Amino acid sequence: MAATPQDLYVGQTDRVDGLSEPPEGKPDYAASMAESSAGMFATTLRSRRARQKSALPPLRWLPRFVLGRSGTDKVLGAQVDMSQLWLSVPRRTLRKSRRKSLGQQQREFDSDLLGNACSQAATWPDGMRLMVSLEDDQAPDGDFNGRLNAVLQSSDFPVSRLDLVFQESGLAQEDKETCYTLSALRDQGCQIFLGGFGSAPSSLSLLRERAVGGLLDGVQFDASLLAPSDMTWRQSGQAPLLDESAMLFYRAALEAVKALGLKVRGVGVDFPDLLAFVQKVGCVEASGAVLAAPETTAQISERFEENAGRPRRRRMARTAEGL
Repeated sequence: MAATPQDLYVGQTDRVDGLSEPPEGKPDYAASMAESSAGMFATTLRSRRARQKSALPPLRWLPRFVLGRSGTDKVLGAQVDMSQLWLSVPRRTLRKSRRKSLGQQQREFDSDLLGNACSQAATWPDGMRLMVSLEDDQAPDGDFNGRLNAVLQSSDFPVSRLDLVFQESGLAQEDKETCYTLSALRDQGCQIFLGGFGSAPSSLSLLRERAVGGLLDGVQFDASLLAPSDMTWRQSGQAPLLDESAMLFYRAALEAVKALGLKVRGVGVDFPDLLAFVQKVGCVEASGAVLAAPETTAQISERFEENAGRPRRRRMARTAEGL
């Protein structure tokens, strides 16, 4: 059975170079050792700077709002995914390599994204949840909890405040390791969502099996799917903002999702008509341009502090943003 993130131990090894006594009769030994140490320090510094240059750019956050009859002013947390970074880290950077497969490169990108997101979210007020959408279509694989455990230990972010969005192909895996991994995550408060619902050929039987098995919390619905298709034929007049047939279809589909006891969250809610739709169909939360534009780490932290009733204060943070 796959170990849970808290059960896994990640050891940290510190390399210590032991120095022996200098040989007798060789006065230049200390000088040569000093030169060698200086060379090693310079090499380490160059490699560290190279890793920093290749790291992910500053994250942009989409605030998550709880939807209810009384309004949408309650902030639940924030979400981040690779789609917020494609201008800086385009998909074409994932190329075939002799040393690394495409899947391995995807996992590395996801690990970097998780690490950066958890490190920055660790300063959020208690109760604010972090959602990360993963690109690896084979996640959660058998080693996923081990990689996640390393991220959580280094960032000190609690898994109980983390929500993960997996691709359908990853959740559809029938091996026991996948079920154990999902169970371990949900047992510790991590919510699991199916991403891309409705944007690709989806299997409602997968939703039913994962929901009945207690391995799924909800689905993420992309509201942009309600926009009229360019292939739709019309006699005359201006195209409506929303496709009526799409609204009918997805309303029924989302009712089926809720019938399984799953939550629905709307993404891509970029204008008022979409907000009205996700409210009517019973989405529990939403994010998009009509609610809030992507924010920097400093902006989202300030929003959380204001939401928690803390006094607003200006502070300087040592980050890579704006450089």
